[in-house]
Amino acid sequence: MEMESLRQLETICIEVPKVYDFCFQAERRENICTPLGTFMPPAGATVRCTIQNTCCNEVSRSVPNAAGRSNVTFAVVVNYKLEVLNAEGDVIHTFRNLTFSFTKTVVLCAPEGTFTNCEIVNTACGPCLILGNQICCTFDLCIVIQSVAIVKILIPSFGFCTP
Repeated sequence: MEMESLRQLETICIEVPKVYDFCFQAERRENICTPLGTFMPPAGATVRCTIQNTCCNEVSRSVPNAAGRSNVTFAVVVNYKLEVLNAEGDVIHTFRNLTFSFTKTVVLCAPEGTFTNCEIVNTACGPCLILGNQICCTFDLCIVIQSVAIVKILIPSFGFCTP
């Protein structure tokens, strides 16, 4: 670095989120079954599953150990709908506002002062099969979890950015 550039440096303090830890979890839930009730599908019927929305929130955290590691538990909720199609592919019945949930515990570096983000970044539903008096489906979720804290850091700066 040239001496001229070094003289133009100033030290500034900025506030940024620091990621302490993060992980990616592939979660498969099989045999999530929905009762057919009084509806009886015709022979050759198939099922289309659509995930409408998902959410993931921290529900508990153990006291961090000396290295800052904690067991962090999240509640995951999946809302979906099922459409039963006849042999021609026409929708003949829809099951709306269906939900299942589960908990997921991960070990994260999450010392005091951190908060967590849990995001379901991709989902898939199926196959779904009509088995007796119920429809049973498989769900795949891709979950990204991180522990974060807002920190102040001191950095060298050449000044503000200009367009």
